[in-house]
Amino acid sequence: MTLAALASGLDARFVEAGGALAQAYQIVETLVKSLEGVTSALDREAAEAAVQDMRAIADRLTRLPAMQARRQAALATISGSGEALRAPMGQFHRTLRFLRICGLNIKVAAAGAAEFSGFADTMFEKIDVAEAQMSSFGHEIDGLSSGISEALAAEKLLAAECTRVIPEVPLRLDRDALALQEHQAGLGELAARIAQVARDIRTKLATALGALQIGDITRQRLEHVVAGLSTLEAAIREGGELEPEELKVIEDHTLALLAAQASDAVEDFRSQARILAQSLRAIGPQATALLALKDAGSAQGAGEGDNVLHVLERSIEEVRSVTGRLQEADELSDRLGTATSSTAESLGRRIAAVQRVKNDVQQMAWNTDLRCRRMGDEGRGLAMIATEIRNFSNHLEMLTNGIAGAFQQLVDAAAEMRAQAEEAGKVDAGRALTASLDCVRDGGKRMDESMSGLDRDAAAVGDILRQTTENVDCDAEIGDALREAVLQLTVAAGEQAPLPESLPVALGTVLGTIHASYTMVSEREIHKRFALTSGEAEAAEAPAPDDDDDDDGLF
Repeated sequence: MTLAALASGLDARFVEAGGALAQAYQIVETLVKSLEGVTSALDREAAEAAVQDMRAIADRLTRLPAMQARRQAALATISGSGEALRAPMGQFHRTLRFLRICGLNIKVAAAGAAEFSGFADTMFEKIDVAEAQMSSFGHEIDGLSSGISEALAAEKLLAAECTRVIPEVPLRLDRDALALQEHQAGLGELAARIAQVARDIRTKLATALGALQIGDITRQRLEHVVAGLSTLEAAIREGGELEPEELKVIEDHTLALLAAQASDAVEDFRSQARILAQSLRAIGPQATALLALKDAGSAQGAGEGDNVLHVLERSIEEVRSVTGRLQEADELSDRLGTATSSTAESLGRRIAAVQRVKNDVQQMAWNTDLRCRRMGDEGRGLAMIATEIRNFSNHLEMLTNGIAGAFQQLVDAAAEMRAQAEEAGKVDAGRALTASLDCVRDGGKRMDESMSGLDRDAAAVGDILRQTTENVDCDAEIGDALREAVLQLTVAAGEQAPLPESLPVALGTVLGTIHASYTMVSEREIHKRFALTSGEAEAAEAPAPDDDDDDDGLF
């Protein structure tokens, strides 16, 4: 087989190897991206937050009996305060009616006196204001009482659910969440380890792809040798005017140069091909390591993952009825706390208004009593009525103080309800648990999807590496032929004899033509040894403007 045919066959092997390695690189690249997506899914803040939500809900459920006791106590206080307000409110209304009668009596006793009639009319206006305030407040207390009944019913159902599942289920939910967190960490670590091995394989494949240029480099160098032989043959054919000794000098010197080029190219190829084959063989065990990692992690993979998720699902299902009741109770408590606070604020305003009425009536009663005393016997009857008004207004003050005491209890209970609502937050516990489970299930699903084709991918990469290694480790098949071709060229060149002082011009032309074909630094380095003059040697050292030195620089 000719040197040109050997070079062409050699390059074809390396081109095929390059295509195979590119396919392997793409397989590993896809695997790396997939596994990096898994680690991103497993390590993201949402997954961590999901586990924290589960633990927070479990903690709240564990504390739920104590929280419920506080809430029930607040509800009882609100209910008791409402009932406690009804009696003084009823007495307040009766007292206001007595005051109205007193006002009518003043009008009768004053026999139409404008001064006292005006006093009675003003008192009637104040009484109207007080009655309106107390009537409105009564309606608010009635509405609050109906809300308390609904809230107490919800608390009763919640208490029944609590008795059924607390504390066992919340404690188990907390343990399951921790187990899930550990499982996630294990999956993340496994994915990271596999991804790291895959990245190492990807890096070595990229290096091998670059190293495959040795096939193209060797092809070019051998083609340059073949072209040089053609140049030599043409020079000999056209050198009819030259002496036989001159033709022999041209032939021997040129053959020696081409033999040196071919020998260096073949030796460089054999050396680099061996290194490349060794590198490819070193990648093979890493492809096997991917499978070993998967097998080692299979116990904590889909099987254990499914078990952890199923256990957690059962725990969540057991607390779902509790969280549903809890959500209902929370909403009622929130609404009731808001209503109670609103009622308490309204009561505060109404008490202040009633106290102003009481103070005004007392002041009018004192003024009327003073006027009556100045009237002597004629004002004695009016004075007795004024005293009655003053006594009733004092009774109003006592009732107002009692209402204010119940009012403070209502304010404190409302604050407790609002505090519990704020502590509970606005989180739907059942929905949060489901969302948390979906979040971690998504990470497991991504892991399963990424790992599902790992066997196939690793096997494919292994097969490609074996086939590629056989292609590039071709010394046994074509190495002998290459060495034989180089040997024939070396024998034809013979021993490099010293050049005579007078050199044929044609030799310089042949060497110049050969030198112009070079594209490798190594070719020019060898050519310098065969340069005829220092000027030619300097020309051989200078690269051509369009040379591609990077190919040879890889090796």
